[in-house]
Amino acid sequence: MNKTTHPSPPIALLLKAELREKTKLTKTEMNACLADGMPHYMIGNEYRFLETEVVQWLKTYRPSQERLEKEFIDKKGRTLQEYVTQEVILETLRIKKENLAALLKKGMPFAKVGEKNFYHIQDILDFYRRGSQIHAKQPQTRSSKKKFLMPLCRSIPKEVPFIIMDGSYNFNKHQAGTGLVLIENRDIATGRSNVWNMKTTKPIICEYLALLEALKLIKDNNFTKAVVITDQESWCKGITFEIKTFEETVKPVMTELTELWGELRGKVTIKFVGQMDKGNQNSLYKKAHDLSRAYKKAILENLEFG
Repeated sequence: MNKTTHPSPPIALLLKAELREKTKLTKTEMNACLADGMPHYMIGNEYRFLETEVVQWLKTYRPSQERLEKEFIDKKGRTLQEYVTQEVILETLRIKKENLAALLKKGMPFAKVGEKNFYHIQDILDFYRRGSQIHAKQPQTRSSKKKFLMPLCRSIPKEVPFIIMDGSYNFNKHQAGTGLVLIENRDIATGRSNVWNMKTTKPIICEYLALLEALKLIKDNNFTKAVVITDQESWCKGITFEIKTFEETVKPVMTELTELWGELRGKVTIKFVGQMDKGNQNSLYKKAHDLSRAYKKAILENLEFG
């Protein structure tokens, strides 16, 4: 007698909350992905998802031009509503398109958002301003970052640099991201981000990697003293590196961190972010956090904060 066979049931469709748990997407990120075409199903008025489809889609996903323009904020906290398009700037400056390309190569300020360039007219006027005696007597100066470091920096010499650090881990892509904000002379701010492809069950590795990046920065710049600011409050009382508890693929990085910490620990003071103005809502820390979630290698010079 022939046995009747039945096809195996398909994998169950996921609810929104279940998909967010598996992909680690926030509600805002999920809504943005849906708007950008993330594959899904509508059962009545409710969303359903096939995990394999979404994971594959996320591997090549890039935010839409519309979303990038909507979310854009420059170093001075301005949105694209204060910028103009190429067509407008050509009419304003009364130049041709080929002249614009040459001016951009020579340093004329602009903002590249996705595939498009945008222009802030006042920035461009300031860049090309000539002949104003008032302007000459009032050279442009940086805004001090001291207010963001207070009250922590009150007892620390001005020449000692501060490094605000944070780490993030993406379980979906098995990536650790690090973000640093270096403050020198309580004035000059430089942002740094990096990404590590690293599969682990211990997301704390992202914080250790951020510390490793901070220590490398201290060594590379030959800082004799430095303050590292973290949200890991327990580190202020002492840091221990239990290398044996990590996966084999992670141990080399932890070994490097342990050795570098042993070399530099006399030069480094660890401080808790709660000792700064507004704690983890501090603008410097929030920037370090944002950089850690960029999951890419980048250096941002002359950061400004509102």
